[in-house]
Amino acid sequence: MPKTHAVGDARPYPALPGSAGRGVAPPGSVAGAVVERAAGKRARAQTCFVWSHAKLRIAGLALSVAGMPAVAGFALSSPVGRWLSVAWLAAIAFVMHGLSRRVGDHASVLLVDQRGIFDRRLMPRPIAWHEIAAIYPVDTDRARVVDIALRWPKLTLGHTRWSIRIGAYCQTAYNVPAVSISLLLLEGNVAQFLQAVAQYRPDLLHDSNRGALVDRHS
Repeated sequence: MPKTHAVGDARPYPALPGSAGRGVAPPGSVAGAVVERAAGKRARAQTCFVWSHAKLRIAGLALSVAGMPAVAGFALSSPVGRWLSVAWLAAIAFVMHGLSRRVGDHASVLLVDQRGIFDRRLMPRPIAWHEIAAIYPVDTDRARVVDIALRWPKLTLGHTRWSIRIGAYCQTAYNVPAVSISLLLLEGNVAQFLQAVAQYRPDLLHDSNRGALVDRHS
């Protein structure tokens, strides 16, 4: 369960069907600051998501199983096949090392509060509420990833690493989500994340997800 505690494209991104869109000032503007102060007055709670040790163990076990064919291939295949097996095992070892580091990391990975959505895997600051155009509809029972459309993707992601910044160009050119937030290896689930968002900006959620949240509480 998550823990709960008491210069680029500046054109407004069109709201998704089923979401309530409205004109919003860009980051750093006076109007944007007013929006953030209003959000802060509405609620002060923080919802935190940390690494799930149980999910990390399952992921590690799955990687171990995935490495077995490579071990067998190294013993039975040609020299080229052996090199491919070594590369595959090296990739698995790299990912396993990353998982082991996360087991000892008890800091919050994902945080939802009055400032916005802060995923430290993506960028060193929160994505402010007024920077978010909409949150794409998602199946809260099966999905493990939440997709987000930004109002000014190039501006918001302008100082992130290239693997994250490329999302701005994908949204601008192909109308796909600029940011994806994964809860696959975190404590909690997509429904709990959307419930946290609904405390501050329910208008960003799709109609189907707002209705699902109401049904869960009824």
